[in-house]
Amino acid sequence: VCRSSLPCLRNIEVHSDPKCFVNMVVSNETGSMSSNNYTVREFSSDDQLEFEEIIFITPPEEDREKGEEAEPLIMTAHSQASRLPQFIAALAATLGGFVMGSQLGWTSPTKTEMVSKYSMSDLDWSWVGGILSAGAMVGAFVAGSICERIGRRTTIILTVIPCTIGWAMILWAPGTWMIIIGRALLGAMSGVLSCACPLYTNEIAETAIRGTLGTFFQLQVTIGILFSYIIGAATQVIPFSIVCAVIPFVLSLAMFFMPETPTYYLKKGNTNAAKASLQKLRGSQYNVDEEIASTQKILDEVEAQKLSFAQAFSTPAAKKGLTIGLAVMFLQQFSGINGVIFYASDIFRDAGSSMDANTATIVTGVVSVIGTFISTQIIDRLGRKPLLFTSDTFMAISAAVLGIFFFLKTGNYELAKNSIVKTVPLIAVCVFIFMFAIGFGPIPWMFIAEIFPPAIKGPASSIACLFNWICAFAVSFGFPLMNSSLGGDFTFWIFGAISAFGAAFVMMFVVETKGKSIEEVQRILGGDSDGSETTIEAGYKR
Repeated sequence: VCRSSLPCLRNIEVHSDPKCFVNMVVSNETGSMSSNNYTVREFSSDDQLEFEEIIFITPPEEDREKGEEAEPLIMTAHSQASRLPQFIAALAATLGGFVMGSQLGWTSPTKTEMVSKYSMSDLDWSWVGGILSAGAMVGAFVAGSICERIGRRTTIILTVIPCTIGWAMILWAPGTWMIIIGRALLGAMSGVLSCACPLYTNEIAETAIRGTLGTFFQLQVTIGILFSYIIGAATQVIPFSIVCAVIPFVLSLAMFFMPETPTYYLKKGNTNAAKASLQKLRGSQYNVDEEIASTQKILDEVEAQKLSFAQAFSTPAAKKGLTIGLAVMFLQQFSGINGVIFYASDIFRDAGSSMDANTATIVTGVVSVIGTFISTQIIDRLGRKPLLFTSDTFMAISAAVLGIFFFLKTGNYELAKNSIVKTVPLIAVCVFIFMFAIGFGPIPWMFIAEIFPPAIKGPASSIACLFNWICAFAVSFGFPLMNSSLGGDFTFWIFGAISAFGAAFVMMFVVETKGKSIEEVQRILGGDSDGSETTIEAGYKR
């Protein structure tokens, strides 16, 4: 156990002579800085584990009876990995989220100019907005195989080529049809990035900071959306689109200096390259051999247990995990978030908000970034399930309030004309986006990486990602049509009802993955109440 993971324990003495222990190793795998429970793992006599130093933990004097001596619990210590290289690599890779966010947010500030210039109908504009998600379905479907063939890093780097072509088609489009094709190409790259970037981050991160780094992608998406809102409001479509076209080049340049993931190299049988990659990610003082051996063992087990597609999903744990994963992806998109992001300016304009529509949209973008940043700080403390439940509950309330406002406005009620009441859309949308950002925004993407065992993680993650984009297309394409045919009141009430159902679903069926290994999560999905292993209380024996 690294000393850094034991800040709650005092009177630590270090014995520097190397020792060899058999039978048992005590370790804290939860990543918790306050827990006193440490997992006990049994080893056979064939396992010889040597350590650089031994830590003796004795109880503080106030916890002992007068004159009592305490027998210390012996623990092992290893040099701690540096986290800065991991944060830098994660930030570089998740610039893909910034690319994706700039494409998602593009439609909100450009609608008025684009509709006027190309004489677009409501259906035309639905295609311009919705085709991004349709293209992303294709990208998500092929992303897994591309990442396995050429690597995660190379896949991310090469997305700059189709992105450049897509933006060029939009910039020089003679008609709506070319804009739609260009947006479809950009969408395909969003689909690739939505799979490749989280996969890269997951494979380069230590368990203790996996949750935090896992939220970076969604944080970058929200920053990209805010960027589009600000630049789009300040400029016309042409310069705005040129700026957006430059962003993929920044991503590719950043990733050029990052290492490929150790997991990819091990899958290709290149152990030396895997060690070199991990050394860059963990720092020069870190002994990579144990982590490489552990990862290789997992990959060997997966290879030995290769099953057909049907066999892989035949176990109760796999079936339940896939069901929960798809449900969480459905709930994320059918909260209506993409409708709000794509058409934020329209919502405020239709509501007759007291604030300028573009300004109000920028405010919501800032709220989204703040909410996602807060999520990065609390996700490994509070857990996934509480944040998902809280997120969906308040999104349901916000959507219901928006629906009530549009009902009053459509019915020409005097109350809707009140200057104070006119601030309701902005407040409700800000609460909606903030609560999405701390829960249902970042968590589903990292959640699917945590609930599937290695044997099915590839195909299961691809299925979940593809399903997410199908739902996103349905919402982004259908939102303006629902709004025009049903009205804003019924549109938001529908989304509110889905979010309320989602809160109940989370409480009843979603499993908590915080601080749990893949094996523990699988035991819970398979029917074990908590998936726990034998534990002892760390500290000392009397």
